Amino acid sequence: MGVLLVSAHLSGSGKTSLVAALLTQLLAEGRRVAYYKPFSTSPDNDPDISFISETILAGTDGPPVPTPLALPRNGSNGPLLPEEQSQTIRQCLSEIQSTAGVVLIEGPDAVSPDGEPWSLPIDLTDLLACPALLIFPYANGLDFQTVLSAAESFSPGLSGLVINGVTSYRQRDVERGSLAQLRAAGATVFGAIPEDRVMLGVTVQQISEQLGGRWIQDPVNTDACIDRFLLGGNIMDAGHTYYGRYANQAVIVRAERPDIQMASLMEDTKCLVLTGGSEPSDYVKAEALEKDVPLISVTESTLSTAEALAGVLERATPYSRTKVERFGQLMRQNLDMEALSAVLTTSS
Repeated sequence: MGVLLVSAHLSGSGKTSLVAALLTQLLAEGRRVAYYKPFSTSPDNDPDISFISETILAGTDGPPVPTPLALPRNGSNGPLLPEEQSQTIRQCLSEIQSTAGVVLIEGPDAVSPDGEPWSLPIDLTDLLACPALLIFPYANGLDFQTVLSAAESFSPGLSGLVINGVTSYRQRDVERGSLAQLRAAGATVFGAIPEDRVMLGVTVQQISEQLGGRWIQDPVNTDACIDRFLLGGNIMDAGHTYYGRYANQAVIVRAERPDIQMASLMEDTKCLVLTGGSEPSDYVKAEALEKDVPLISVTESTLSTAEALAGVLERATPYSRTKVERFGQLMRQNLDMEALSAVLTTSS
């Protein structure tokens, strides 16, 4: 019976994505799994718990996810883990452990919400006497000593490290540099996951909210993941050559250009953003309806609309089945899954 606590150095490091991908893989292998997030900044409406419960674990025979405790404040008087809360956490884990073969615990980050290091994830690991995995976000100039210090703070409970979001042109340097140095220093490193366009994508709904757009028809596939925007214009290439290059694309085009809109709808376009405020032709509406492609209308020009999307990536979240599947692929391609599986099998 395996228990693994997954912690991250910082918020946004990919902790939820890793947990969701591991749960998905274990379920595919026929394992009975459980998920537990002991602390939350919003215990009554935690988005991580909602996503895991309603999307990843829906329809499985595992135990329900326990209600989390409120995340304590760093620097407050008294211990971060008082005895009463410690007993509650131990009891919750014991209850779900009794009916699951593997329990994945999404622990707090090593850096508190106020930006200061704290001992809560380490205290939690010690309390539950389970191994921990630390996921560390990649940044340009990442110093292996910084990663090593963070890893050593979990010792001896740390089972291994994962570096996430390594840019493609730095992947080899990280493998030969930081990861080799960490391993030479005695740290267990499961591997480094590269940055990926799908993981940075946003949904059609988030695009509409960013632009303040209007649905031209009843919205469909609003949770489709968009990882690329194309501008519809007077291009020299054939429509299938230009619009058929990418999956998961949204096309920004003037509402008065049905020729461009129809060309893009013939390919793998997930959304049309129609600029200028005019109504598209009935032909475009009918084709979009048949292909389940949502149409968003905005009053601004095409250029202004493209500029307004500059900050849309800030809306990106991990709460997408597409992203979980993609992260699972990246995980299997880049991590030592045999070593990670051994931790899940032998931990208790």
